[in-house]
Amino acid sequence: MEDINSQNASAAERAPSEQAAEVWRDVLAQAVTGELVAALNYEALAGICTDREEKAEALEHAESEKGHAARFAAAGRDLGFAVAGDTYALYWKRLRSAFQSRVRAADFFGCIIVQEVMLESFAVASYRQVAEAAPGKLGRTFAAIASEEDEHIGHAIGMLQAERARDPEAFDAKVHMLHEDVMTTLAEMLMRDDRGGHCGLCYSNCVKPSLPGVGLNLGDIRGASLRRYLKTLDDIGLRGESTLAWVVQLPV
Repeated sequence: MEDINSQNASAAERAPSEQAAEVWRDVLAQAVTGELVAALNYEALAGICTDREEKAEALEHAESEKGHAARFAAAGRDLGFAVAGDTYALYWKRLRSAFQSRVRAADFFGCIIVQEVMLESFAVASYRQVAEAAPGKLGRTFAAIASEEDEHIGHAIGMLQAERARDPEAFDAKVHMLHEDVMTTLAEMLMRDDRGGHCGLCYSNCVKPSLPGVGLNLGDIRGASLRRYLKTLDDIGLRGESTLAWVVQLPV
């Protein structure tokens, strides 16, 4: 009897309802795209690194992000559908452009702030929200990748603390400048209504209204992401009264 129940549970995990499958497919499309963008970012970062170890580490991170994208795609196949990523999708194209502006300026620390503070904070927090709601192996995949992404944030904090110590005022001004570009885009991505139209990743209609059907709450995802971001800025040494004011001004 236990074997039969186990087989039934496994079958249920492989075959979600049609409506739930459509939601998870769109959620995974965002995750795959985010990981592919991260891989491109790290490859571009490697191109401006003058230190061999930093270059090798950036390329290692790029391969890690590609692996994450492959694992998310495999999670979709396990559930019976293909997952497509698109790094030119509306919001991700803007985020990629923001990172590329730092690459063109040969701004190593600006690149780290965008990728390992802003984008990774968003990834870790949102993946953990999804992990709590997603069934079985899908939830475990999101949880495992969230933990791995958290290591990237930890990697950044020490070097950014040292960089900020050299000139706190200039460092904080740079973070604020990048915040207004990158975090505004992320905030718009998590708005209930898309200002710019269809995100380009959802298979048909926007997935946001359907998220509660699989136990996800857009407000919780946004709140968790911003809290993780603020904690990272606190750990680097930025003043909480300033960073909180930045976050409050983001579009809702």
